[in-house]
Amino acid sequence: MSQAIGKISTPRTVVVVGATNEVGKAVAQVLTGRGHIVRGVARSLGVALDDSDALATAFSGADSAYVMIPFDITAPDLHRFEDEVGARLAAAIAKSGVRRVVLLSGLNAHLRMGTSLGAALMEERLAALGLHELVFLRASFFMENFAKGMGFVQQAASGIFMTPFRGDPPMPLIAASDVGQRAAALLDATRFPSERIIELHGGGYYAFEQATAILGSAMGRQVAYKAAPFTEARAGMIASGLSPSFADALGETAASFNKGERWALEAPSIRNATPTTFESWAQAFARSQNAA
Repeated sequence: MSQAIGKISTPRTVVVVGATNEVGKAVAQVLTGRGHIVRGVARSLGVALDDSDALATAFSGADSAYVMIPFDITAPDLHRFEDEVGARLAAAIAKSGVRRVVLLSGLNAHLRMGTSLGAALMEERLAALGLHELVFLRASFFMENFAKGMGFVQQAASGIFMTPFRGDPPMPLIAASDVGQRAAALLDATRFPSERIIELHGGGYYAFEQATAILGSAMGRQVAYKAAPFTEARAGMIASGLSPSFADALGETAASFNKGERWALEAPSIRNATPTTFESWAQAFARSQNAA
C-alpha cells in the first residue's frame, strides 16, 4: 500500500503503542507528518502498559490505534506478561470506542506458540470486540532480532554466532522501519482494506548462515554460523540476560522453523514484500555501531 502525499484535511487521533521502539517511532513519524494527532504509549512517555488508568486516558476519544504486544526478554513468565498486557489494551480499546486498529502480529501467529503466542492471543481478543476496521499485520522475523535478543555483536567477538535455528533454510527477514511504514499507511488510508490478515514477508529470504556472513562482513569481521542444540543455545541466551521463559519461547519458535512448519500462508509476492534488504540493513547497523 503506497503512502499518500501531502497532509490530510481531517486529522485522526491515533494511539501508538510502543511509540519509542523502532516500529512505533516510524508509525508516529509518518502519521505526525501527515497531520494526524498521535498519542504515544510508552513508559518513558508517562503511559505504561501496566497502568490501566493511563491507558484508558490515552485511548479516550481516539478513533484509531496501532497496537502491539511487546517482548520482555527478562520476564519471569513471558506468556503471563503478554496475557496481562493484552487484556489491559483490549479493555482500553473497548471502552474508548476506537474504530480502526492495526495490530502488529507474527507471520506464524496461526501456529499459536513460541514468541508469537502473545500476538496470536491478542488477535483473538480484538476479533471478539467486533471492531469496524481491524487488520492483523503479520510480519516476518525482524532483522533487528540479530542485534537485540540474539546477541550478534557480543557473539561476533568470538567469531561464531550461535542460535537454535537451522542455518540452511531460508528465513524471511524484515526491517522494523518497513513494518512501521506499512502500519502507518493502513492507519492513514481513506479506504481500509477488507481483509483481516495482511502478511509482510520483508526484504527477502536469507538462511541464517547467509545472514551471519552478510552482517559479519558489514561489521568487518569473519563470523561463522553455528546451529546449536537448544540446551546449549538456551544456556547461552540465559547467560546473556534473557529469562528462561523467553529463551524457552524462542526455542519453540526455532523448533517450528527447524521442522519446516508453514509460517507464511501466502507465497512471496510484490504485495507482501518490503523495500529494505538485509544487506542494506546490515550496512546501516554497522555504521551505527561504529558511530556509537
